[in-house]
Amino acid sequence: MLAASPITRQTVGNTFTVALSVLGAGVVLQLGAVGWVFIARYHAQPALEEGMRSDPPTFARLTLPLGMRPDFSTDPFTETPDQPPQQMTTDPATAGLPPKPTPVPVGSQQVADAVPQTRFDELILQGKKLRERGDTGAALTKFREAGAMDARSPIAIAELAATYEKMRLLDRSSEQWKRIYEMGGAAGIYFSLAESKLKETQARAILEAMPQPVAAGTTAVDTSARIEGIAPGALLGLGKMTTEDQSDPESLKKFVMHIPVKARPRSKIEVRDLVIHVMFYDKVDGKNVVQTSANVNSKWVTAPADWTDAESEELAVEYQLPRPEPGRAKRETREFFGYLVRLYYKQQLQASAAEPERLAEQYPPPPTLPISNDQ
Repeated sequence: MLAASPITRQTVGNTFTVALSVLGAGVVLQLGAVGWVFIARYHAQPALEEGMRSDPPTFARLTLPLGMRPDFSTDPFTETPDQPPQQMTTDPATAGLPPKPTPVPVGSQQVADAVPQTRFDELILQGKKLRERGDTGAALTKFREAGAMDARSPIAIAELAATYEKMRLLDRSSEQWKRIYEMGGAAGIYFSLAESKLKETQARAILEAMPQPVAAGTTAVDTSARIEGIAPGALLGLGKMTTEDQSDPESLKKFVMHIPVKARPRSKIEVRDLVIHVMFYDKVDGKNVVQTSANVNSKWVTAPADWTDAESEELAVEYQLPRPEPGRAKRETREFFGYLVRLYYKQQLQASAAEPERLAEQYPPPPTLPISNDQ
């Protein structure tokens, strides 16, 4: 027989039911979020792999197109180039191999100066450098020394000829080219050069020998006639030169040199084409002869000099050697030694004079007007 239980059945309250429902909903939401993350990663994996295979951002690119140099003037992390660098394709067959060297043009490589192997080569190189600096006298010495070591070498002879050309001594230059020409084929490429130089000299001589055209309204001047002070073939000449001493207590020596310049009768002289060199020389300490350090001034006695009213115009040149300054240490003793006078017209030598004569022998006048005063 059934007996009644003393414990009564309790029913679940509404509060407990609501709490369980909220907790269950939270668990469901968390499970859904985790599932969504896994699904999103699964779908994003191909895109991520595709992005890894694509080019990195432009600000992190380290490669440059071939032939370009990096530009450090901009900050790659703050500025983006207008055009991203071109992507270089890589051949799988050559992957991992070192890049091929880029050929460099020959013209961009600096050629080192030739190192002389022999004493002969050294003398030739020294002579060339001296000639480039304008020291033609020292250059001639080097080339002559080289020629003495090898008299049959056309190199030293050609350098001598080139040096004489720079000094405007065309006759001496032609003599050297003629020596090379007489060597024939043994001179190599210098034979052809000598042949062309001699032909050029002959053409110049023929041109100079041709009669010059006479302008309308003028009369031709016979330059072959002998006139005192004017050489055959010249339009101008030098008359008898004199010196006039002047007293000056502030000068060791002072004088005026009178230089008459004569012209052929009925000749029209263009003064702008006339060049007169007057060079004075002093003796230093009684032994060395050098160009003067005195004050030199010149002027035409009758201006303008045009040779229209007379066949001679006079140039006055003043020489003034000052005394040493009082209290200044005496370094050297100078005294007047002599002079050289050269007269050029249209770049051709017309006349020259020297006193004493040894100056003319030591410094012969070039037949054509030098561009620079090479002695």
